[in-house]
Amino acid sequence: MGNESAAGDMAGKYEQERQRLAKLWDAYEKQEKEMAALKEKTGHLENDLLDRDRIIKSLKDVLESRDRRTRELEIEMTGLRGDKSGWEPRLKALETDLRLERERFAKLFALAEELEEEVKVAKKAIEARDEWYRSHVDVLGDINRAMEDYDKMMANLGKHIEADKAALEKLSKPQG
Repeated sequence: MGNESAAGDMAGKYEQERQRLAKLWDAYEKQEKEMAALKEKTGHLENDLLDRDRIIKSLKDVLESRDRRTRELEIEMTGLRGDKSGWEPRLKALETDLRLERERFAKLFALAEELEEEVKVAKKAIEARDEWYRSHVDVLGDINRAMEDYDKMMANLGKHIEADKAALEKLSKPQG
């Protein structure tokens, strides 16, 4: 009996150990699954972390670029403020010149309108004169011929008068 009880004890211990090992094995497998899940989750988290790091780096780059551009614009604005004080007198002078030129242009435009009206009147007068000339050209030609005939007649008359004077002088001189 001693062996049987020792064998029964051993079988009981064996069964306890086997159950304990089965529980340990189940716990080990469970931990392995949890660890695999955690590794997978860690991989995803690491990828997310890398993505966030890239996003943060790109945002920092954008911020640095924006800050750099802001500084450049501030420097440019400061320079322009200085330029503005230098350009303001020139701008006022140009505005005055522009105002004067506009006034001159307005006067010239008014004068041009007056001259245009005078040109219209002069054109009408010239057209009327030309029409009169066309309608009286024959009469003017006749007058011109009449004046030429008169000049010839007067020239011939002058020659006859000179000849008559010369003849009278010859007659009035004693012959001797």
